[in-house]
Amino acid sequence: MEFFNFLKQMDKSFFAKLNEKDKVYRGEIPWILQQSKAKKIIYISTSNKNLENYYSMLDNYYNEKNTFSKSSDKDTKYIDIFENISQTKEDIVGINVKMLDILRNQDKFILFMNLQISLDIFFEKVNFLEFKIGSEYKFEKIKKFFLENGYESSYLVEKKGQFSQRGDIVDIFPPDLENPVRLEFFGDELESIRFFEVDSQISIEKIKEIKIFGNILSGSEYELVEMISEINNDEVLIAIENKELIDYKMEEYILLNRKKENLYRKRYENLKKKSFFISTKNFSKEQLETFKDKEKLEKLANQNKIFIQTKNYEKKLSEYNHILKKNQNNFFVSNFELFEGFFSEKNKSFILTDRELDGYIYENSRKIKKSIKYKKLNQILVDDYVIHIQYGVGIYKGIQTIDDKDYLKVKYADEDILYIPVEKLDRLEKYISNDLEPKLFRLGTSGFKRKRKKLEEDIQKFAAELIKIQARRKRQTGFIYQKDTVWQEEFEESFPFEVTPDQKKAIDDVKSDMESPKIMDRLVCGDVGYGKTEVAMRSAFKAIDNGKQVILVAPTTILAQQHFERFKKRFENYPIIIENLSRLTKSKSDEILKNLKNGTVDLVIGTHRLLSDDVVFNNLGLLIIDEEQKFGVKAKEKLKEKKNKLDVLTLTATPIPRTLNLSLLGIRDISIIDTPPVNRLPIITEILEWDENKVKMAILKELSRDGQVFYIYNDVKNMKNKVQELKEIIPDFVKIEFIHGQLPPQEIKDKLIRFENGDFDILVASTIIENGIDIPNVNTILIENFTGLGLAQVYQLKGRVGRSNRQGYCYLLKTRNTTKLGKQKEDSLFKVEGIKSGGFQISVEDLKIRGAGEILGDKQHGTIETFGYDLYIKMLNEEIQRQKGEFSEKVENVEIILFDQGFIPENYIQNEEKLNIYRRFATLSSNEELKDLVFEIKDRFGKIPESLKKFIMSIKFKLFAQKNKIKRTLEVKDGYRLYFVENCEKEIKNLAEKIKIKKVESLEILGENKKNVNEENFVVIEVLKKEFLEVVKRGEKL
Repeated sequence: MEFFNFLKQMDKSFFAKLNEKDKVYRGEIPWILQQSKAKKIIYISTSNKNLENYYSMLDNYYNEKNTFSKSSDKDTKYIDIFENISQTKEDIVGINVKMLDILRNQDKFILFMNLQISLDIFFEKVNFLEFKIGSEYKFEKIKKFFLENGYESSYLVEKKGQFSQRGDIVDIFPPDLENPVRLEFFGDELESIRFFEVDSQISIEKIKEIKIFGNILSGSEYELVEMISEINNDEVLIAIENKELIDYKMEEYILLNRKKENLYRKRYENLKKKSFFISTKNFSKEQLETFKDKEKLEKLANQNKIFIQTKNYEKKLSEYNHILKKNQNNFFVSNFELFEGFFSEKNKSFILTDRELDGYIYENSRKIKKSIKYKKLNQILVDDYVIHIQYGVGIYKGIQTIDDKDYLKVKYADEDILYIPVEKLDRLEKYISNDLEPKLFRLGTSGFKRKRKKLEEDIQKFAAELIKIQARRKRQTGFIYQKDTVWQEEFEESFPFEVTPDQKKAIDDVKSDMESPKIMDRLVCGDVGYGKTEVAMRSAFKAIDNGKQVILVAPTTILAQQHFERFKKRFENYPIIIENLSRLTKSKSDEILKNLKNGTVDLVIGTHRLLSDDVVFNNLGLLIIDEEQKFGVKAKEKLKEKKNKLDVLTLTATPIPRTLNLSLLGIRDISIIDTPPVNRLPIITEILEWDENKVKMAILKELSRDGQVFYIYNDVKNMKNKVQELKEIIPDFVKIEFIHGQLPPQEIKDKLIRFENGDFDILVASTIIENGIDIPNVNTILIENFTGLGLAQVYQLKGRVGRSNRQGYCYLLKTRNTTKLGKQKEDSLFKVEGIKSGGFQISVEDLKIRGAGEILGDKQHGTIETFGYDLYIKMLNEEIQRQKGEFSEKVENVEIILFDQGFIPENYIQNEEKLNIYRRFATLSSNEELKDLVFEIKDRFGKIPESLKKFIMSIKFKLFAQKNKIKRTLEVKDGYRLYFVENCEKEIKNLAEKIKIKKVESLEILGENKKNVNEENFVVIEVLKKEFLEVVKRGEKL
């Protein structure tokens, strides 16, 4: 490849000749580092995007070289990237461990890191254990090492710093690895070492040996340059990119952490003494114009070599065919894509990419690290409410083994108990509804049956509506936006924070919609502060870049004003006109309306005022709706009218269940942002009795770190009295103000601006602030009488704090008299996963239902309330498939009665995981799925015990019966008795062709299911054991 040959000719003594005044093309940097004589390089930048691009280039280069050449390349350097330190101890330890390992054991390397990491403290010692296949180890010693070196024991390994032993399997998640490790033993001998995925718990790669590092560091503390020197690695070359930017970033760090100012400055000075500085540059505007003009480019090729590196190889070959023919020795086109071009003075060569030629930007395909895994919402725990498809709502009381068979124990009204065989777990769902306790049903009554029949009729109608909506959306076509331009990239690069994986996925989803012929109708759902607004900003910029106008509608004047100020600041470097149309801008409204009509205004932000008939656009392309559920009925109708032919992006903080996303794509597309921003700390939440001293201490704790406080008090009439009460319990120097919805909008706006500017310390407010008020210095919120608010409101209010890298605190204050309903609400808050510990993703069940209802409509919302979310979605999904002709009918509630049906032993799989595995067995629909599940179980838990093998066989019987019209399979002395339902002639005939069958007289089904099948008649045959087992194992349809 010509480009690779060109690289070999690059100057290998670059750093020796480097002059601080010299500027280097950004696109050349990875190749300078790769070709440099320096064997060990640490490269520091403030731009994570640059670091990712450099790393990606070298990673692709080595992969490409390995494809063409199997021999090891003496020029290959080990590469790694350290982008950011999260708040977890494990990630900080992991970076340290990796650094130590590389500095001590790699002969040649290039490490990319940001400034924050380079200024951190490192430790010189970390213990480790080496594991090799075929070697022998004692479990006791392994366990002792893990416990002494900072690991915690857990039944399943779900995050860094955990280990687990299950039989002959040991799982461990070291701090320095992307994936956890699974060790499988046979006695003391190590048989297998595998990496596995946290989410699926399934192995993904086998290796022969591994070094497992401890999860704690020890020894002396060092700065980066000291550690390099201590490890006798003086030949390490440190290069720092763009000194001016680094200096600016340093001041930013110091502003955020004044206490460490002297320490940071000292470390930075030490780092600078040992470093080279590189200043970057890009091609000029004139050069870019030359490259895009084919005649000028041809002239350029007469005096210079031109290398075109593109992902559109065939297109570029065709486009530059005439130049290629004339300049075969000077003009080359290659399909090895680069992120950016450069000019090499030494070789008189221009390297050009899609960026320079077409304005398209390089998409980095580097795998993003996974975020922490959270508990599944529909995981059933003891004492959870469950709903049985036949008997209604009960309480799950655990697994009970009776006569070597496992049953689920469910309690109903009047202390009735139902024992459900584990293979019938598919008939049971977790009951997910609002925060009030559901009513338990009585066994043996017909109340639930009647309700279910009505539900089925509603679902049939609703499914038909959904199919119509899906079909209508497929037929409609809209404006096709062009791919991202350099302007778009420049705009996105100015985003001051790191984009999270989910945020990036949402951005890509929106862009993909806009670039396709379909009309976009996408809902972006994300927690408060998780970056939905940035998704909206990028889509708005893309629309404006394509000559379209954009409208953003918010539910309140305050939120519209805040959006307006944010958008103005973010777009300030571009010739884009943004206006705000709401009650606050009445004086300018005529001018704004005129400019909207003639196309002068690119983006207008406002409240429902924007939906009025007098608002006319010149070329409207995109409608962005913030918190749609907060608009009134009339406003919603107006929005529906506008949405008909427009691309629509809706933002909401109300969580939408992921299962809804999978089941009902077609009503509108959904992107979910689940990942918290980097360096964001969980909010610490406490429930307190209202006490003067506790309230005073909470406020002063925040003020002592120069912060501010929200105090939520939703009684508008008595708010002035509350302000007076607070003034009496806190020092005189603390300034307090208040706002509520009955104040004039201008007064509210002025007070918020003054609060943001730090003119006073405490803002007493009604729930008016629950949406969109974003003041980074406010990191404590007190919510009085929280039991009088909905869970959704508490959740939103809580999200007003902890929006910077500071610890946020939320104090939920109980009033003197708590009602019974209030006590229930308080209990609900404790039930919600993470609210006490401040987990990021709080599974507020009330909100999940609200989110589902928001998409499905009010009537469906009520139905979900009655039947629970999971059962409703399951039935709706089946009905949609049935009406589309995609549903394979099967016999429901089949019975398998064997002499020994097997079970999962407690010492093989324990805790909730045992129930999860049973649940997955129960929901299988094919032998292929069963095979995959058995493979996974063996991978995760080790050799399958005999009792589980028998249970797996009973599932094979069940799958065979479901698809072959067999209601019951009963094991008898020499064979099996099969009870076929009506219209089974074909199945019996086909079975008779395979094995010997004996027909038994027609009889009624016996036992527990007699009532359930209305004494229906069955055709019964008997088959011999050995022959029938072979048929069942094959699992074919008769």
